[in-house]
Amino acid sequence: MRSFQRTYKLALAMLLCTALYDQPVAQDEDTFNESLCHSLGGTTEVRHSYPYGDGQESFVVVDCETDGFVIEGGLDKRSSLDSLQQALFFSSLTGKKPAVVIYDTDGKIGKYEHRIRVSCEKAGVLFQRLRFDSPLDRKGFAGALRGQQ
Repeated sequence: MRSFQRTYKLALAMLLCTALYDQPVAQDEDTFNESLCHSLGGTTEVRHSYPYGDGQESFVVVDCETDGFVIEGGLDKRSSLDSLQQALFFSSLTGKKPAVVIYDTDGKIGKYEHRIRVSCEKAGVLFQRLRFDSPLDRKGFAGALRGQQ
């Protein structure tokens, strides 16, 4: 009886692993940011308050914050056109260097990636494009961050 139970549990575990393996990999910004930030030893979703106007206060949330950088991550979509502004504003609040990472979901350098890259270069902000279907280039990007410090 125990042999049957063990075989049954093993078969069930294999079936579950196969089902999980066949699931598509998430392609959302939060998943990419968590993976990148974890690989860099940073903290995700860091909240910073700031005053404005006549005694009012608000806050922003940094996608990834390391010891020396604030990193704004976004997909290669129109919604990421404000990434540079966010990274620069985060930098003004923290005193850390700004960086922008765009997650390439289609394998092409599109018009939004191009606009963001050119703007980052003009502003002197570190820009990195990462393909979603490739392993994160942890050493390359981490090296680029170290070289900017």
